[in-house]
Amino acid sequence: MYSVNNSAVCGKLSPVAGRVIQAYTYFGLLILALTLFMVMSLKQVTVDIGGRTMSYFTFAPTVQEVLKEIGIKENVGLKKDPAALQEGETVDFYTVTPDLTAEISNGMNIHVYHDRIKKTVKKEIIRAPVWREWDIFMNPGRERIIAPGKNGLRENTYLTYYRDDTVVAEQKIESKLVASPQPRVIACGSYEVVSRQTRVRGGKPLKLLATAYTHTGYRTAVGAVPRRGIAAVDPKLIPLGARMYIEGYGYAVAADTGGAIKGKKIDLFLETRKEALKWGRRFVNVYVLDNHLHSGLKYTIPNVN
Repeated sequence: MYSVNNSAVCGKLSPVAGRVIQAYTYFGLLILALTLFMVMSLKQVTVDIGGRTMSYFTFAPTVQEVLKEIGIKENVGLKKDPAALQEGETVDFYTVTPDLTAEISNGMNIHVYHDRIKKTVKKEIIRAPVWREWDIFMNPGRERIIAPGKNGLRENTYLTYYRDDTVVAEQKIESKLVASPQPRVIACGSYEVVSRQTRVRGGKPLKLLATAYTHTGYRTAVGAVPRRGIAAVDPKLIPLGARMYIEGYGYAVAADTGGAIKGKKIDLFLETRKEALKWGRRFVNVYVLDNHLHSGLKYTIPNVN
């Protein structure tokens, strides 16, 4: 009859077997710890770039590291002053939200924009202004060109901002006048047309004593038929041919003289005696305009001593 050796069946493990089991236990705990660490460190992010969206898991700690993982390693943020660009030159860069240094959190959304700035110069035509000068020798309704005029030119420099190939803004950074416009000057026989365009733009007025006169049957000192808008002046104070704006009267041309018109006096023509009497005598502010200087419509008195 065989006897069972309990020490062989239930006896203690050998030292080697104990160490093996212990090693496996530690290894398992290590794997478990690493698994827990990876599960806790692994985060899901969604990246939107150029209208394409990708979602994946990453161990990257910051937004900048995520960008490196998807291949964006350069040109993040504007590094060059756009104003220093040459005409037609562009600068491309990426703009990212959140900030590059932001820590990655689970479920984070990262937006990557492809931005571009382009410098352009646009030419702007400045239309020549039209100025009508009253020619006291011309019949009402008649006109003639004194100066044809010429358009001016301005160069405007812009920075155009693109985001994902769509223009989002345009900024004017410089404006340079290349050529000033030259006015188109037209001699006009109609007093009313010229009077409507006359504007006083500053300047110190002359305080003159103004009286009124009407038809006498004679032409003016420069040979014109008198009509509203003709003023008699002292040529030593106001030169003949000068354009004036007279408060209470309107636009006028110095085209006549008079024996009693000396110094700070002026005589204004009105069409009827009734109008002249109504005007009477009064002090008025007289603005001598400088816009007549380019017209060539200057008059002189013949045979003046």
